[in-house]
Amino acid sequence: MRVRASRAVAPTRIDLAGGTLDIWPICHLVEDAVTVNLAIGLEATAVVTPRRDDRLVVRSADRGRRVTLPLPLRGRPRGPLSWLVRLAHAFAPGVPLTLDVRAEAPAGAGLGGAAALARAVGTSPSRSDLLRRVQNLETEEIRVPTGNQDYLAALWGGLSAFWHRPEGVAREALPHGAALSERLVLAYTGQPRQSGFSNWDMFKRFVEGERTTVARMGEIARLARTMRDALAAGELDDAGRLLGEEGRLRYRLAPSVATPTLRRIGEAARRAGAVGSKVCGAGGGGCLVAFAGEGKRDAVAKAIAAAGASVLPVRPARRGVTVSGR
Repeated sequence: MRVRASRAVAPTRIDLAGGTLDIWPICHLVEDAVTVNLAIGLEATAVVTPRRDDRLVVRSADRGRRVTLPLPLRGRPRGPLSWLVRLAHAFAPGVPLTLDVRAEAPAGAGLGGAAALARAVGTSPSRSDLLRRVQNLETEEIRVPTGNQDYLAALWGGLSAFWHRPEGVAREALPHGAALSERLVLAYTGQPRQSGFSNWDMFKRFVEGERTTVARMGEIARLARTMRDALAAGELDDAGRLLGEEGRLRYRLAPSVATPTLRRIGEAARRAGAVGSKVCGAGGGGCLVAFAGEGKRDAVAKAIAAAGASVLPVRPARRGVTVSGR
């Protein structure tokens, strides 16, 4: 298998409503399940270059880590860059290459890395094929069921409602992404969480039929559908209120989704004029998104910064992953 140089750039996302509903089979067990998110211009970049030795080299610029492994690989990938090693091995097994990644969001370059690796080995998988493969690999990596909304946002970009249908995911492009982004403040605490394990707790209780969990998951779906309607109609204040409702419901459903630091930052945002706030993945967890009241965005951002979080830029990403040769 020959490798050629390639580069991929993918956006990350802010999940607005309907998170956890993107995990199979919950997406087919909750009626009319939809996930709403906004792709933003905090980009993950992955660059693949061929090597002339028998080594796989993976380097993460944002994490300041590097791993060099002899080929062929043996055993399950381990260590801080095991996810990226797994991707390289899956898409280019036994092939000497260097995979360089840089993520502007607090974690990861999974979809971008996969797209760059696919181009490097001369394949052009469809969106659905790439999604399925990377999601399955992530499940193998974290050892619990995983969702698909991170990858859907990275594939498509924009403000979207993703409907989970028996025949597959159907994307509905929503308007007003730029106006929405002007009202959002994204905070990062510097304390990333592993959302897979809080999702696993919810997943387990749901599939076991725990009545409160089943009812609350249905309520999350209802809020997500209502948010979709509000965004489609340009009712941004309603969308902000719904974001806060979903956040409060999610705290009750899985208290582990929020650290005390995130709760403190959310309260600071509320006092400064946020209509609603919620914990979100935004590329790796440890993040909170707040919807500011009209004219209150700067005040909310200052309050969040004063509470000890970093404020990340929110720029809508109008398109999904792009791949090129180098």
